[in-house]
Amino acid sequence: MTTMKQVKGLAQPLLERNPDLAAAGRNSFWILPIGPIGRLIHVDRTSNPAYCVAGWHLVESFRPEVDSWSSLGRCNQRIARSKGFEGGQGWFWSDPTIYDDFVTRIEADALAILRPLDTTRKCLEFARTRPATIGHLGPQWHLITCIVLGELDEAREIWAGIGRYYRKGTMTEDPSWQIMYDRYCLVGDPLMADDRAALAGLLHRWEAENIVGSPLEPYWRSELFPLEEDAGRAP
Repeated sequence: MTTMKQVKGLAQPLLERNPDLAAAGRNSFWILPIGPIGRLIHVDRTSNPAYCVAGWHLVESFRPEVDSWSSLGRCNQRIARSKGFEGGQGWFWSDPTIYDDFVTRIEADALAILRPLDTTRKCLEFARTRPATIGHLGPQWHLITCIVLGELDEAREIWAGIGRYYRKGTMTEDPSWQIMYDRYCLVGDPLMADDRAALAGLLHRWEAENIVGSPLEPYWRSELFPLEEDAGRAP
């Protein structure tokens, strides 16, 4: 398996050229600051010691499904070698050209995409309209997205179709699903009551539960959700 030392050597030139990147967590490099949605460059060591793979991810720390700071988002993309180089999506350690090419491709295929996504709204609008991502987004994803963006009428339409599956006190068949299930059970009442403050409180709490005490906390900036900003502008 690829070693952490190898990944560090691969990423060091990238970090030196891009001071808005921080190494936080294993093989993970984040665009600063880290808000409700982290913009992540991740190097996967794979089980084959001959190569690693790399990709970018939008990591949404406020979602009920997310139970760890190290979770990866559904909106992501693998980063391949430049044309004319061998390897495809594999970055082979035996090839000395990977170091310069890694910087080139990350800057062109990841940072150029992720840097403009500097607000929660921009990230979510990008994710839900990106053709490569749309097929991976279910009703629960769209429910929370609509809540975060303050689109509560649309969120209530989605909840009307799935809310009956979430009943407080129900034990899930798989214990690993319990936290996610219990969190969704908390959504219905404030959503139907149009209680923006309560919904925002849930989102902030889930975000903090995933980030506080993690390697991301020193770089984390708690921000208002569009849900709250819209409420502040309301007459």
